[in-house]
Amino acid sequence: MKIEKKTLRSLTKGIGLVLVSIIIIYLSRKLYFTWNDIPFDKIKLNYTLIVLSFAGLAGSFFCSVIAWQYILKALGGGMGFRKSWWVITGSYLAKYIPGHIWSIGGRVYLCKAEGISEKISGTAMILEMTALLLGSLTAFCFTLPFLIKHGLPSWIWYLLVPIPFALAIYFSPLLPISLKWLASSFLKREIKLEIKQAHLFNAFCLFVISAIIQGGAFFLLVRSFYSIEYRLLPDIIGIYNGSWAVGFLSFIAPGGLGIREGALTVLSKFYMPLPIAIILSALARLWMTLFEIIMALIGLKFRKLKTYDTEYEKK
Repeated sequence: MKIEKKTLRSLTKGIGLVLVSIIIIYLSRKLYFTWNDIPFDKIKLNYTLIVLSFAGLAGSFFCSVIAWQYILKALGGGMGFRKSWWVITGSYLAKYIPGHIWSIGGRVYLCKAEGISEKISGTAMILEMTALLLGSLTAFCFTLPFLIKHGLPSWIWYLLVPIPFALAIYFSPLLPISLKWLASSFLKREIKLEIKQAHLFNAFCLFVISAIIQGGAFFLLVRSFYSIEYRLLPDIIGIYNGSWAVGFLSFIAPGGLGIREGALTVLSKFYMPLPIAIILSALARLWMTLFEIIMALIGLKFRKLKTYDTEYEKK
């Protein structure tokens, strides 16, 4: 018996919402029953570090925008920095719908409005998502010696499983052939793409740098709230990126909501009391959402500018 696509989407959304609700309720109960374990003497807001954490997010975001430009170049396309800023931030809200397909659709729609064909923007999105995952997992790998030293659970190794598959998708010389076959089989259309691997490698390096900077920004956020030693910076970068990867791979949860917070709580409790870990995991979501809203508003402002990368388009 075949299940209609609409029914399948509704089922996926329902499962995702139930799972998110269970995780939120579980973490809330844990926080309630462990509230007395919070070391209030170690909690003190540092507004300078909060500002610096947002500056770190900005640095990470700039790397991602430039990486997106490299991916488009690899596919024979091109887009100015401000346009890239807009199409990335303009599609942010779509990622909170279960399934990454909505995020791809939003980006493709905005790219089409800017003169980028669907075949290039759609392929670019697939490559970007793969590179984002690879960048985060690579940053996580760099910190593994520190994480193992502090006795993190053995299941942490399972986060390495997606790496060979992501590498095969991103760097394989068979990628153009695979995309052509997928297009002819499922979309009933022919596509021709010549992929420049050098640009893809540059994008991958930028996403690794972006992941490390973002993990460092999260460390500053933690430090602004809870007293944690600077020597644990690599560990915090590792658990942040590991949790991000877990949330990214959970297709049924919108934007990894709940899944990422659960993973971050589980990993953070090795470095701080459980209630602090729960609070920080929720704070990290608010922190990132606020930043994305700010970037989207700036992107909308760029979109309204008359010049809007016309200098880039003349080149």
